[in-house]
Amino acid sequence: MIKVGVIGLGNIAQKAYLPVYSELQDRFEWHLSSRNAEKLAHIQKQFGFQYGSTNSDELITEGVEAVFVHTPTATHYAIIKKFLENKINVFVDKPVSEDIDEVRELYRLAEKQGVLLTCGFNRRFVPFHQQLAQLPAKHLVTVTKTRELEQQNPLFAVYDLMIHVIDTTQFLMGSGTVEFVDGQLIQQDGNLILARINLRKGDMLGTAMIDMQTQTNSEMAQVISQRGISTVDNLSSLTLQKEGIKHYQQAPDWQTNLKTRGFDPLVRSFLTALEKHAENPVSPASAILSHELCARLISQGKVIE
Repeated sequence: MIKVGVIGLGNIAQKAYLPVYSELQDRFEWHLSSRNAEKLAHIQKQFGFQYGSTNSDELITEGVEAVFVHTPTATHYAIIKKFLENKINVFVDKPVSEDIDEVRELYRLAEKQGVLLTCGFNRRFVPFHQQLAQLPAKHLVTVTKTRELEQQNPLFAVYDLMIHVIDTTQFLMGSGTVEFVDGQLIQQDGNLILARINLRKGDMLGTAMIDMQTQTNSEMAQVISQRGISTVDNLSSLTLQKEGIKHYQQAPDWQTNLKTRGFDPLVRSFLTALEKHAENPVSPASAILSHELCARLISQGKVIE
């Protein structure tokens, strides 16, 4: 049985990942790691995981073939590099790093070592987003995220929240030759209020936007193509507007929330690639592109005070 490590047992890990891992204990031997011994013991008991350690280095001596990294962004570079140098496959929450040079370095190292480095862009694996991605002859892609009166500095907000919107936009555009056109960041008292980035791929245009000061948390992805206007709201519903008629589809009641939100299929895709030595489910080139677009928005976007 393949041994897989998990580093970091915080809120995101507990809500979005551990429930999926717990369902896969018949296929993989899970080794949890947290510096908080009390939390580690609680999580092991809650989900039924047998193996745990307070030192992540022990995962290497235990012979894990892959690790899932759910630690704060500032710790990613050192942790990822250590495991890649030991030829261990790595899955990491977005972003890989807020430093684009570190991102490129780590992907080069993964390629050199012949292992996976997969960034957790779960929105790509949302079933309804998968349908949007397959639409032919797209003209315009727009992805918008709003937050309820949230205060974050521009750098953190772009890499913590907007990176999802940027990645979803360029993914729906087909990645590849997607180019940065321009961007704007509106900030007040050191906090991001609103940001937008415009992209282009041939005769297709894309826009990713985030608004931090609305009265609601929402997410919308829309594709205008020769087939009409297709809109996914909050990852869970799809509306197709064509010839004056709207067709509405809701995520099935029996489908788990983690599948609807893309976490379940993302985890399973990574583990399948690990088992079968298959291609990275989140291609390195496209993951690097999303980080590069964030970096260009920060460095080249017009800042409005």
